[in-house]
Amino acid sequence: MSDSVQLIRSPWSEAFAEFGRSIREEAILAAPFIGAGTLEHLASMLNHERPPKIDLITNLAVGSLLHGTVDTEAIANFSRSLPAVAIQNLPGLHAKAYIADDTLAIITSGNLTRASLYRNYEYGVQITDPSLVRQIASDIREYSSLGSEVSLSELDKHTEIARGLQAKYRTSLETAGNRAAQEFRDELETARQELLNLRARTGESETAIFARTVLYVLREGPLSTREMHPIIEGLQPDLCDDSVHRIIGGERFGRRWKHMVRNAQQHLKERGMVEYVNRKWRLVSENSL
Repeated sequence: MSDSVQLIRSPWSEAFAEFGRSIREEAILAAPFIGAGTLEHLASMLNHERPPKIDLITNLAVGSLLHGTVDTEAIANFSRSLPAVAIQNLPGLHAKAYIADDTLAIITSGNLTRASLYRNYEYGVQITDPSLVRQIASDIREYSSLGSEVSLSELDKHTEIARGLQAKYRTSLETAGNRAAQEFRDELETARQELLNLRARTGESETAIFARTVLYVLREGPLSTREMHPIIEGLQPDLCDDSVHRIIGGERFGRRWKHMVRNAQQHLKERGMVEYVNRKWRLVSENSL
């Protein structure tokens, strides 16, 4: 593989930080989903004495506003924090591309959200060949020319619309009949179990899934159980239900999924795949993966 092309695997937060630090004169951010924390983090990396020109391209679809996958208030705040930010609404945008001058481009599955940077399974490439970077920038700008520029006042209006939609959506759910709500919860639990059965390997228990997850998490280095919990929760949200407790003799003994993580750790330790040293778990060897 050429030195000008590097693979990016999850978590890709450090690759994004390198992108932010590389911006000098201008940058392009193209992502359909955008969250507040990521934009704030990017703004903190930029030179505010000589602020760069930023083209931010996203998709202000009604569904995105309803479910909060595009935080228009965060985009507006980001725009206010820098003097040269242009916001473009491009319906149908699905590409995720981040370009710093003509020196670095990231093409990835990852959106501009904390979940994407730290938890989701993303993949992409980082490109430093100037001619390729310029071509990517040209292609993305060609896409954006089919959209429309959005002013700060329009972003503020979108934020009001989004808040109204979300409030009415929550109200509609809360006022649904008890019977309908219970039926929905029952179907949701059935679906959760079916999905668990689909993604579990043949004859594999939930503990075994947690064991695989522990091995995956520890590939980045030793971690305490407390440090592992939020990472595992992010990777396996459907298994980490805080409302489900481990109950013995009618008494609660903590979250059921955390107990299963402990079981997974002990299982891996007994098999010689991990060890517990100085209050941290670590892989015994790379062969553990």
